[in-house]
Amino acid sequence: MRSVVVLCVLALVLSACGAAPRDSAKDFSGAKRDVAATVENVEDAARKDHADDLCTKLLSDSLLAALKKQGTNCATAVKQAFKNADSTDLTVDDVSVSAGTATAKVISGTGSRKATYTLELEKVGATWKISSMRA
Repeated sequence: MRSVVVLCVLALVLSACGAAPRDSAKDFSGAKRDVAATVENVEDAARKDHADDLCTKLLSDSLLAALKKQGTNCATAVKQAFKNADSTDLTVDDVSVSAGTATAKVISGTGSRKATYTLELEKVGATWKISSMRA
């Protein structure tokens, strides 16, 4: 059940509509920029309502396997989460990289609706994929 909750929270937190997003990946360089760009790509998928892109390109195989084991279809769950999402702002505030893993501190929302989350990512080939999220 935890993977379903992570996926739904991830989609809700990162789905942003309305004003043009700020590309916070530009605040980083090297591997840290690549990690931040993955998070920005999640926001882009949410803005464009591309649940399939989120599931096939941005989430790790281990997270997708956990969802499948729980009987959850990733694309269906993400589409529903996108549909139910409030408008939010997203900023990658900090990135740490160590070997094949990384964490990204993400701030979503503004004012009293501001929240901080930590995304965990793993390197798969030349790309970074989200493997988990915690508040």
